[in-house]
Amino acid sequence: MSLSIRKLLEKEVVIESAGITLLLMIVERVIGTLRGIIFARLLGPSEYGVFNLAFFFVPLIVALGRLGIPSSYTRYAPQYEIKGMLGDFLRKTYFLTVVISVFFTIISLIFSRQISALIYKTAEYNFIIMLCALTIIPSVMYENITASFNGIRVFKMSSLLRFSQLICFTVIGIVFVILYPKAESAISANLMSSVLVLPVFGFIVWKYILNSDSQNIKIQEDNFYSKIFKFSIWFTFLPIIDTLFNYTGRLVLNRFLGLEEVGIYSMAINIANILFMFGAIANNVLAPNLSHRWEMGERNKVVSHVNLSIKINIVFLMFIAVTLSLFKEQFVSILYGQAYIKSISVLNIMMIFSIFSSITLNLGVFPWLIEKPYIFIVNNVLGLGINLILSYILIPHYHMQGAAIANTISIFVNIVLMNIWLYIFKFKIKAATVFLCIIPICLLLDNMLMSIVFFFLIASILFTDLIFDKNEKNIFLKNFKKALSRYRKS
Repeated sequence: MSLSIRKLLEKEVVIESAGITLLLMIVERVIGTLRGIIFARLLGPSEYGVFNLAFFFVPLIVALGRLGIPSSYTRYAPQYEIKGMLGDFLRKTYFLTVVISVFFTIISLIFSRQISALIYKTAEYNFIIMLCALTIIPSVMYENITASFNGIRVFKMSSLLRFSQLICFTVIGIVFVILYPKAESAISANLMSSVLVLPVFGFIVWKYILNSDSQNIKIQEDNFYSKIFKFSIWFTFLPIIDTLFNYTGRLVLNRFLGLEEVGIYSMAINIANILFMFGAIANNVLAPNLSHRWEMGERNKVVSHVNLSIKINIVFLMFIAVTLSLFKEQFVSILYGQAYIKSISVLNIMMIFSIFSSITLNLGVFPWLIEKPYIFIVNNVLGLGINLILSYILIPHYHMQGAAIANTISIFVNIVLMNIWLYIFKFKIKAATVFLCIIPICLLLDNMLMSIVFFFLIASILFTDLIFDKNEKNIFLKNFKKALSRYRKS
């Protein structure tokens, strides 16, 4: 057992990490989609809207409970691991986040009726809020452990943790929703799934990382907590702003049109999020690896890898988006039912939004590396403001389409702002990368024109060096062969 665990804790090369994460992500997305189909069909649009808005509250309060500290792991875990201080680093940060999360759990339970009235316009959903409050502590610990594995570049363990939680949530959730088709059944299943997987993976962290002989040096820095807080505090506000940004449309829809419209619109978001989940792979895998390269002084390689990552990401996501767009009506009607067929009217717009969101994650690697996270806050606050204004203007007239347009315009502004910041700090984004960032807009065309644009894009990649130059193609092939050779040896 000890030998197999140590094998799982071995570090991977970048493309190997991407391969492992991609494989599990595909399986996760398939399982998550099947679970979503069952939830949507059994709950119906209105109750599905209740369930969806509950997960507006959860990330907000969890963000406060963790104070952004797990976000520092990918930046500082490699640094303290080199010094042999990783165990003490994790012990100090784990304890801090647990104390904070207990505090916010108590506050949420006390004010559950007021929170319900704020989110749902009525206090009758206070039991939903109480269930959500109970997920705060396990959710914070789940994110701590996941971030720990990512920080030390052992992505197969973080992927296994996510996969285990997903399986538990899916099985328990489906059973609960069949027996009692209400939103609280699905929320209770989410709580139980986290509680079940945490002891297993927590034990692995405790035995093999916290008590590792090579990582038992105590941190002697007088300014340790101030350094961590200085970096992490931005990542407290960032997920809060990000959650507000992502749920602005649904909250405004609920205010003007009700929970049924929220449920249908949420279905379109969930389908489009297939793209975002795949797009997040590049960021999850690259961030800690690039942090390691940055610490080693390989700055030019970091710039090159970020550009390459963005381009590969966009091409891959466009392939999925074009395929999904061609068969969207059949996809929604067969899998989710006629109750959600209205969601296809916004699906292409939401897929553009998901691809743009993935691009912002990739571009966001650089501000994170140079420890200037305020860039994210400035960008997201402006994006949130634009989204809120556009939502109140467009939704009363265009309903779901208005919400989708507001979201997409806002995230595009975010991409423009991020490129301006990168130019200021002399982080070179290539012209080909900028061009590819605009390509997702072709999803607004009819199916024939959209397919033609994508065909010419693939042809230019295969037969010219306009999109990917020879060096970038060589980097990709070299890493691919390196990962493949490691698997052959094992």
